[in-house]
Amino acid sequence: MNVLEMAGVTRDHGTGAALVRALRGVDLTVAEGEFVAVMGPSGSGKSTLLRLAGGLDRPTEGTVRVAGTDLAALDGRRLAAVRRRDAGYVFQDLNLIATLTAAENVMLPLELDGVRTRRARAEALAVLERVGLADVAGRFPDDLSGGQRQRVAIARALVGERRLVLADEPTGALDSVTGDDVLRLLRARCADGAACLMVTHDARHAAWADRVIFLYDGRIDASAAAPLPEAAR
Repeated sequence: MNVLEMAGVTRDHGTGAALVRALRGVDLTVAEGEFVAVMGPSGSGKSTLLRLAGGLDRPTEGTVRVAGTDLAALDGRRLAAVRRRDAGYVFQDLNLIATLTAAENVMLPLELDGVRTRRARAEALAVLERVGLADVAGRFPDDLSGGQRQRVAIARALVGERRLVLADEPTGALDSVTGDDVLRLLRARCADGAACLMVTHDARHAAWADRVIFLYDGRIDASAAAPLPEAAR
């Protein structure tokens, strides 16, 4: 089953002489258990693609469906609910809340969705342990290193039963060993049935994916299977 379906998706910014066409008629599906990497030069539309997939922006033309739901048919409240329940997002700028601890940042999507505090905290601590941050759960983002903040953001995207995980350069602030650990976590989430869509500039990281999509000038140019053997993942 396809978790993400994008059909004929175009995204324009501005009008007239200032018109910028960030995406041009993109068709893309990501199935349950599939890990897809997106590569391309700066300005090719990679981050726009993720924002549309996660319902953070709306297409100028075309359709985006997550878990069978047409995002364009939802009002703001129902769209926010889909983002909390079905989609986890790792932003390039992380978007952590400075006044919340690491655990509280990870708990937040669950609590907003009505999960009781005790259960939300238990799930947050479990995923923080998976990303190697159990010992900093009570610290605030400003007291963490850049790599630790990045792992908190990844933990927030993985917590709960998200069916779609969207990651914009999730290993950007991490050393190679920790970055590989994060990619193993994403693959493990796919093995549990989630669909993962990751933007990366690093071919070595893209090699962890089942499929690589190349974007140029807002269009998908080609796709190929990732060359990394399964045993190395």
